[in-house]
Amino acid sequence: MAPACTPETIARIATLLKDTNLHDLLSPQNVIILKDSATVEQSLKTLASKRILSSPVVAAPDADAKEKGLAGNHQILGFLDVRDVLSSFLAELEGHGNLPKMKMLQKMRLLEEQGSSFATTAIKDLKVFGGDGDFLHTSEAAQTSVLDVIVNGLLNPKERGAHQGKHIVTGTVHRVAIYDNHFRISNIISQTDIIKYIFMNKGELGDLATKTAAELGWASRPVVTLGPDVSAIEAMLLMNQKQISALAVVDGVGKIIGNFSVSEMRTIMAEHFGALALPVGEFLALEHGTEFQGYSHIHEQEVVQSKGHKFITDRIARARPRTPGEEVGQNLILVTPQATMIEILDKIVSHRIHRVYVIDELERPVGVVTCTDVVRLIISLVQPAALPASRPSSAKQLQQLEQQEAEQQQHDQQKDADAMQQ
Repeated sequence: MAPACTPETIARIATLLKDTNLHDLLSPQNVIILKDSATVEQSLKTLASKRILSSPVVAAPDADAKEKGLAGNHQILGFLDVRDVLSSFLAELEGHGNLPKMKMLQKMRLLEEQGSSFATTAIKDLKVFGGDGDFLHTSEAAQTSVLDVIVNGLLNPKERGAHQGKHIVTGTVHRVAIYDNHFRISNIISQTDIIKYIFMNKGELGDLATKTAAELGWASRPVVTLGPDVSAIEAMLLMNQKQISALAVVDGVGKIIGNFSVSEMRTIMAEHFGALALPVGEFLALEHGTEFQGYSHIHEQEVVQSKGHKFITDRIARARPRTPGEEVGQNLILVTPQATMIEILDKIVSHRIHRVYVIDELERPVGVVTCTDVVRLIISLVQPAALPASRPSSAKQLQQLEQQEAEQQQHDQQKDADAMQQ
């Protein structure tokens, strides 16, 4: 439900998004392109070298295209991101045992063995690939407003690209690529770019700028959490099951100590897949060049409540203020329910992050604000009818939806065939 804003605020935001052409947000880019024949190992090395999470994928023209003189053109298939690779790897692991019940060393050996063979898999043969991006021809981009690219590109993608399996996240995408007549991709516009543009024009947000996280409904939302002792590979399984892109890592009393997301896999290689057997706390700490001390923490209630234990912890607290996330080497960006819209946008833009956790007085996560949440909120104000239906909340619902679509398509084809016979 959209927050109550003045008609003047809604009109100003609508004007900002409608009157700004997409080209005004584009800047020269060196877009990294992957070929569908590239292996997992080659693709991950390319992404890691540029410290990016995704890249468009193209296929060489087929024989028919060459006969038509289109040999120089490549077919755009979609986007490949690190999550596609890891989700495909998880699919390959099915039938190799129950990961959650395996001991760490057994789990690590399995991931290393399977990762070695999986590394030679070509992108085009991945079971999950191509879904998190839309594509827009440069001629359309010249006539497209920022509002249009949000509504018809990011929230209601028209083209999902070819793919070799099911998409993990559906309903919205995080980026739109601009291509020309030769299928060359010149620019990529992302949700982050949209958020940055809105923040740069914060003067147009009117009374929305001062609405708090609590007033916007962002401080009372379920946050999917896990403990630091859960393995990273199990965390990936949970993310896919819940169809989310991040998990809050919490300690024994529910206090947030880290954020586990695909961004933490930015430089992972197939040869590193064994590291996914490590507990999330240690995985994050090693990724950020520190050591996780969680295993030495005392959890026995009688000890924790003792005066001696309290003296030591208070002394540590007096000696050095704790920085949220330091246990795993992260610098968590957190806000309270009283944080305003403009303060949240400032944190997202200035820290170049995709989400901000909302915490209570005990640093327990009570909500999370993502770039998608901000974009949806803006559209709910200026063009509520354009919001897509809620995505399926589980893999089972997604499978049911796909089955319904397939049955409907079969019904339509039969109907067309009957009409032709008549």
